[in-house]
Amino acid sequence: MDIEKIRENLLKKKAEILESLANNNSEDLNEKSGVEDAADTVTSEMSRETLYKLSQAERETLFYIDIALKKIENGTYGVCEECGAPIGEKRLEAIPWVRLCIDCSQNEEVLKSFSNRSDDLGFYHIIPGTMEDEDTGKIPE
Repeated sequence: MDIEKIRENLLKKKAEILESLANNNSEDLNEKSGVEDAADTVTSEMSRETLYKLSQAERETLFYIDIALKKIENGTYGVCEECGAPIGEKRLEAIPWVRLCIDCSQNEEVLKSFSNRSDDLGFYHIIPGTMEDEDTGKIPE
């Protein structure tokens, strides 16, 4: 694995993201013309929301890129943060800021999936149960 090439790719991606964020911020400042109808306002708000979500993802990627660069400096690049196993070379080439090996990444996704599902289920338990006795199914007197 060519660490110097990966380092260059990380720095290139970081520069691209920083440029994109700067362009989004300057476009946002220049966006208001003062003459908008309701449809323009809705479209404008939706565009801003989309840009915000994209910029959040870009900021997260920037964070992981910085971590990857620090790992290169201290010699721990390519090691899974969860289990300590080496991360596959092809995986690192595809996503050089990746933190987890493929197995730990899949486990994390499963846990997130269950976490999100259990959060959703909480909404269905807002109506209190009856006062039935669980064993007999009768309401106590």
